[in-house]
Amino acid sequence: MEDNLRQLRPWPEELTDDRYLLDTLMEQTPDQVYFKDDKSRFVRISRGLANRLGLDDPAEAIGKTDFDFFSGEHAHAAFADEQRLLQTGESLVGIEERETWVDGRVAWVSTTKVPLRDHSGQMIGLFGISRDITERKLAAERLAEQAEQLAGQARALQKMTLVDELTGLHNRRGLQTIGEQALHRARREGNAVALLFLDLDGFKQINDTFGHGAGDDALRAIAEVLRAVTRESDIAARVGGDEFCVLLFDDAGHAATRIAARIESGVLAVREQHSFPFTLSASIGACEVDARTPGSLEEMLSLADGRMYEHKTTKHSRPSPAHKTAG
Repeated sequence: MEDNLRQLRPWPEELTDDRYLLDTLMEQTPDQVYFKDDKSRFVRISRGLANRLGLDDPAEAIGKTDFDFFSGEHAHAAFADEQRLLQTGESLVGIEERETWVDGRVAWVSTTKVPLRDHSGQMIGLFGISRDITERKLAAERLAEQAEQLAGQARALQKMTLVDELTGLHNRRGLQTIGEQALHRARREGNAVALLFLDLDGFKQINDTFGHGAGDDALRAIAEVLRAVTRESDIAARVGGDEFCVLLFDDAGHAATRIAARIESGVLAVREQHSFPFTLSASIGACEVDARTPGSLEEMLSLADGRMYEHKTTKHSRPSPAHKTAG
């Protein structure tokens, strides 16, 4: 066959000398080429790998293993991969290996390892080639970090647009965004939904008599109560100047009655706790829809808002908000 090749292509002798080609490859390639026996001991390595291992002569690696050059973390992982390859005969192609060195350095290589067989087909070892991809990997990690930072900034910006700055509850936009999704999910699961609509009584008088700072304190107090009495599955929001709502999902019908009562008692408790110079109270309206009732969240808000005003107008007596609570 060699004679035929020489006749067809008058190549230099070196190009048909397999040993010369292998020696040249092992000496000149910048990649790390190596041959190992079935114990994962080096039989031969390229000049490029010798340089990477800090060896003056590639022959110095003969009989040694990864444990002689790398940390246990990398050496154990590489050894396990190679022994599995020798047991299964399945090549490892283009895998990314994280090399950790005894001096603390970390590098990345793209590696291919294939079985080495004798003339009878028996596996006697393996050979592999690795290429340093550390810079590429670090660049990818930097891009990933930057992407995560941008995503975090986007999430923070979105949160800012969905959260009421004064109370920390969802704002109306946040309620619409999260509430509509939750409402859709509840309907798909066949669950009823309830909504409580709250209005802070006498808010204008509080602002006019005690100043807007007192009005802000009143709003924060209501938000404090809502956070204390609602459950993880509920969604509380400030939807207007002195208007709040709570969307209830788990056992919505019964929960609406219980949580409305807790809100009322919570408002009384927080009023005493903060010793406000004004009466703090709220009117509450409620509505409930089952899974087969059509309509939007906005329509539920409108219905509960109407019932809240019915509650407000039917209160028989209410201290003036400008009058300090007795006691």
